[in-house]
Amino acid sequence: MDFMMDVLIVGFGVYLIYCAVKMKRTGELTKGVIIRKDADLTKAPDVPGFIRYMYAKVIAIGICTCICGTLGIINDTYMQLGMMYLGVIGVFVVAIGIFAFVTVKAQKKYLGI
Repeated sequence: MDFMMDVLIVGFGVYLIYCAVKMKRTGELTKGVIIRKDADLTKAPDVPGFIRYMYAKVIAIGICTCICGTLGIINDTYMQLGMMYLGVIGVFVVAIGIFAFVTVKAQKKYLGI
């Protein structure tokens, strides 16, 4: 069960990176991943500014998610990482909290949400 969860975590990290690249190339935001599903972007004052501001941050959290999931797979399959893995999970939780805070501030500033 833990192995499958770690595979899903890696997959979500890859999906975050994909959404960031798609956002940068097309100029469209993926609802439900980076912004709320019910967000009305027709009145958003600066969607390109939001994309510029959030692109590197979404890539970074996607990479962080992939690393955490990969270490989970290693921990479950090959060797027990013990306290190091707990430290990685702690850093990951903090990174997600910071990402959520930055995302909410960026939505207010650039999208008026």
